[in-house]
Amino acid sequence: MSSATADSRGHGRVSEHVRVEHGGAGPSPSRAVIEAVAGAAGIDPIDLGDEAGIVLYDHVEPDALDALVSHAGTDVDVSLSVAGYEVSVDATAVVVEPTR
Repeated sequence: MSSATADSRGHGRVSEHVRVEHGGAGPSPSRAVIEAVAGAAGIDPIDLGDEAGIVLYDHVEPDALDALVSHAGTDVDVSLSVAGYEVSVDATAVVVEPTR
């Protein structure tokens, strides 16, 4: 599940924040990061690398992120910066906001 708030300034970025839940029947934490960053950039996740030049491997090793979040239980909170966005990953969701 994701949610987004429209950017009132009308810039290329479509949202102020995007939330994507992960785990269970949802995507892995690393896939949720990709979906959330793509949503914030207004790009289809499949085109994130080509259109925005954003590759998750340049910022974090996806398998390590998935393992960390999956095995840490409810007390996990990972933060990272990805191409002008602040990304927060907890036990259930990813939240992406533009860097201010």
